[in-house]
Amino acid sequence: MISRAFLLLCAEKQKEKIDPILDWAKTEFGFKPVVYTSFLGGKQDERLAKAVETVLKDANDCELASIDAMAAAAHSLVIPLAIFRGRLGVDESIELIRLEEDHQVDRWGLVEGGHDVDIADLKVQMSSAVVFLQLSWLK
Repeated sequence: MISRAFLLLCAEKQKEKIDPILDWAKTEFGFKPVVYTSFLGGKQDERLAKAVETVLKDANDCELASIDAMAAAAHSLVIPLAIFRGRLGVDESIELIRLEEDHQVDRWGLVEGGHDVDIADLKVQMSSAVVFLQLSWLK
């Protein structure tokens, strides 16, 4: 059974690492994304959705393809947008994406042929999308 202290420590780590990106999103888009803790999630502020929609509508096809690939790998739209706007690099984004799972690995250990393969796959997915994005900016 997972202890309450373990869950609180994980939540503290998430707050420490993710809040700066959420604060950046507030500065960048005018509204701070709401973090939901249930599987069902919830709805973001309509004004935030419109601001993000504007960014996506202004993106070209290559940028959209990159953002989409990163969002699929990250299970997040904030992280790819932070990369797109130059706020995050690949390594920082992977750390944020894997934050909870890495916390579990710290507690229970790394499963060889499992966690290490997931990490490598995530690095390939994120890095290739970022490289494609950056190549699309070259003229």
